[in-house]
Amino acid sequence: MNKTEFSWSGRIQGDPAHDLIIAYLTIDIQHSPKWTEELLQQINRVKSGQIPSWERTGNAYCLHIYPDHVEIEDDYAEEAGELLKISLDDFEMAVKCWQGLN
Repeated sequence: MNKTEFSWSGRIQGDPAHDLIIAYLTIDIQHSPKWTEELLQQINRVKSGQIPSWERTGNAYCLHIYPDHVEIEDDYAEEAGELLKISLDDFEMAVKCWQGLN
């Protein structure tokens, strides 16, 4: 798979939330197996109830993980946009596929 054409099962072309997931992974997680693994561990901790939420500030985005959704906030946007609530399951699937590339 060409890394510029990253996708996962259930990815919807042109969906703003899915495009944001790709941007987040590309810019903030990059091709770091360590960061990808940490992200999956924290998703599991939140899903299992070990912690109520988790946050990670990166190069361009701030990620917030909650039990049923994630929010990816653009740290460099000139204007605050509408915050998208992204399904935690969709996000987790994308991260697992991203892990398979690294």
